Amino acid sequence: MHYFIGTLAATLPLAVAIPYGLTPRASKTGCTSLSFGNFSWNVEAFTYTAGYQFTTPSHQVSSGSVQFNLTNPAVLEKVTCSADSTWLTDFFYGNINYNCQAAAGSTTKTSFSFSRPSGELNINQTWTCNDEDPRYPVTFRGYGTVNLTLDCKETNYQNPDWHQGETYSDRRITCAPVTLPLKPHEQTAVA
Repeated sequence: MHYFIGTLAATLPLAVAIPYGLTPRASKTGCTSLSFGNFSWNVEAFTYTAGYQFTTPSHQVSSGSVQFNLTNPAVLEKVTCSADSTWLTDFFYGNINYNCQAAAGSTTKTSFSFSRPSGELNINQTWTCNDEDPRYPVTFRGYGTVNLTLDCKETNYQNPDWHQGETYSDRRITCAPVTLPLKPHEQTAVA
């Protein structure tokens, strides 16, 4: 009996010892299961604006811009996506990918394209989860497409008494912000 108690007393401290040298799990608890589950991004406050200004009857200065935030619920991270274009007349035709800005130190990579004529927004995002086993992180890549129906207002100004150095005409298009979920149409995972 004394031998059993001595053995128990000697091994008990080992049972409560904290492992040494293990990498702590990420604070993104559930990242992998959320990514494999019913995953969708949240597109927040998508806006489109355009301006067409003539400083003379024959000199036009025009540009368009889009801006929105994209939230990935698996990594609890919001990226900011924006782009400016001077490519007349709708500025965005879905043929250029623009990079989004993530927080400093983030490994998430996001890009988008947008077509003003069709309203099609394409999202491409790569993110990594290491919550299940930090030695074998899982990298996800998702592709999503949504057709946005934008509610836009247009204002026009024509200078009735134009003189050199003044604005001849000004046309502005401003669309109300759109927020909606976006489910990827394709998603891959590599461990």
